[in-house]
Amino acid sequence: MPDEIKSALEIALEKAEKIGKASKEELEVFKLKEEAQRLVAKFLRNEISDFEERIKEFLKDKNPQQKKIIYQGMVDVFLRNVVLPSYEYQLEDIKKTLEGLRNLFKNIPEISKICQQLEKLLKEYYTHKEAIYNELVKRFNTGVEALEKALSDQLGTEVKVSVEEHPQFKEEWNKIKSKLDEEYGKQLEYFKNIFKKIVS
Repeated sequence: MPDEIKSALEIALEKAEKIGKASKEELEVFKLKEEAQRLVAKFLRNEISDFEERIKEFLKDKNPQQKKIIYQGMVDVFLRNVVLPSYEYQLEDIKKTLEGLRNLFKNIPEISKICQQLEKLLKEYYTHKEAIYNELVKRFNTGVEALEKALSDQLGTEVKVSVEEHPQFKEEWNKIKSKLDEEYGKQLEYFKNIFKKIVS
């Protein structure tokens, strides 16, 4: 069975078997985490509308240690979905993820504020990135237009040169984007660590 279609539980069990036989406690941890992660995945795919109710039901009759494992499993999945957006549609996905985190920590009022700040940061990153990219395209276009005209005149047919494919453009954009990703990535990690601390 290829790794990509193995469940997290199967992979974890294989690892545990390599180290030694998984204890009953380890098995319980794996099962709880996987169930928690499946619940979050269903929420993110809009397969369930009663997420809060499902959480309550899932946590019912669980001891504090089990609850901690469940929360860790859920937070792991949510945080994996909070990324620096490359495309605009990802902002909607992130919004859904933050809604899930708000629901998960409804009893902690500060969480809503943190989620707002996080959403603002990621929107700001996307807007900033797009503005810089468009400015760079505009700057390179000036030089490319002259090249297109010279080539068109020489060849007697219209020639179009893609700015984005220009090696110098790519090099400059990659440098700028790396700096931007590093700057915003640090802030993103700061917020993610807040959630990790809550469930640690």
